[in-house]
Amino acid sequence: MSHALIIELNMVVGNALSKRLSDLGFDSFDHVWTEDDAVAIAEMRPPDLILVGDNLETGDAVGAARRICEKHDVPVLMVTADSVRAKKRLMDGAVIDGPFAFSKFPEAIEAAKEQPQRLVPDWRSFGR
Repeated sequence: MSHALIIELNMVVGNALSKRLSDLGFDSFDHVWTEDDAVAIAEMRPPDLILVGDNLETGDAVGAARRICEKHDVPVLMVTADSVRAKKRLMDGAVIDGPFAFSKFPEAIEAAKEQPQRLVPDWRSFGR
């Protein structure tokens, strides 16, 4: 049983991610739209993978992932269409792998699992 926490305001993106994860064997998901909800939900049901999106209703998705990872050893995958903005959101010294095209989603997840506590961007570049 694999559980993913999707921290992303855009429901179309969130649903696409949960569908793709389901195809890869994940069988349960929590979708959240705020930083505080992400942290609270992760406390109630620790995820096996965190997907961090671009936008939230309130707070910061990267901040939520960091707060969760302070208590739980969870791989984090950043899913973004804006690589410049993503790099600005990461702290100095953050270790990242990528970018990965969306077609390489399974490889991005494996990279995240191999290095928990690292942010692994999956910059969805459909034309690559």
